[in-house]
Amino acid sequence: KFRTMSEETKEDEEGKEEEKKDDSEDASLACAELLRLALLSKDLSALSKATTTRLSEDGEVKQLQRGGEEFREILMRTTKNTNNNNAGGIRCSVIVLVFSMNNCQPCVQFAPKLDRLAKEYKDLHVGFVKCNIHESDMNRRLANEAGVFGFPCAQMYDGHTGQKVQLEGGDVKGANEAKLREGLETHAYNVEKFERLKRDAFEALSEAKAKIFCGEDDDEQEQEQEQQRFVTLVKTVTAYASNAIEKEDAKYRRIKTSGKAFTERVKSVGDEGEKCLRAFGFEKKKDDDDEEEEVYEISPVVFDEFDENNKFGKREMRRVIKMLRALTG
Repeated sequence: KFRTMSEETKEDEEGKEEEKKDDSEDASLACAELLRLALLSKDLSALSKATTTRLSEDGEVKQLQRGGEEFREILMRTTKNTNNNNAGGIRCSVIVLVFSMNNCQPCVQFAPKLDRLAKEYKDLHVGFVKCNIHESDMNRRLANEAGVFGFPCAQMYDGHTGQKVQLEGGDVKGANEAKLREGLETHAYNVEKFERLKRDAFEALSEAKAKIFCGEDDDEQEQEQEQQRFVTLVKTVTAYASNAIEKEDAKYRRIKTSGKAFTERVKSVGDEGEKCLRAFGFEKKKDDDDEEEEVYEISPVVFDEFDENNKFGKREMRRVIKMLRALTG
């Protein structure tokens, strides 16, 4: 259950009129997109002149006072720090924006859950921001611009791009901790581990690309073939990595080096091609079933994010794989 703004209006002693609203899903999405564009339209250089607001590193929920202006400062500073790999600034994998109001029992019930989630997802660099529409007119205006008319309501923003994350089924409406947690499990990651994996993966792929594009006097047709060969390598490596972490069958965590796909698409590039697999946590070893055979097997440490030797996990792998697939089409 969640409390609607119309219920609050009936009880408001000041008799403030509620703006006309359209509760359709399309209208809500459109309003949210307009908000996102408005938040991103300001030049980052103007940020240094503003009164900046920082998120907490201690897993605390930040309370907005100045609505969209304040949230824009948070969003811009966070994406700037995240993109510039600024270890001295607050970086976020995602930012959760929760709208609430006074005299709202579901909001009261949701508050301790948010505090608990903020602590729990601190190491995955999730920022939590709350916007109570009764704190200021600017907060109320932000809720209207975001297309939020029922409370509580949670939205999620990408800490790397600043874009609104489209959660399955739309915004989290009501005190629905399970759905919010589902979104966090899908989109949250450790920024430092992600940066490390991204760096290693892109360095390995750059070396492989240099190996493939070794001919200085190649004609246009040869260059197109080399480009296709490199794209095939990227798609093969990301497919191996994705299958290893997403498929339940253990066979997807092992790659036989004698296999046709591996031989033609990875091994043919030399050690540079195999280094791309090692960047994603695959280790070369003897096959337990055939000592004459060598296999690449993904390290079990990848699946234990609390292991002290865990350099990155499934969350960070999903993020890098998504980036590479976007680049290769």
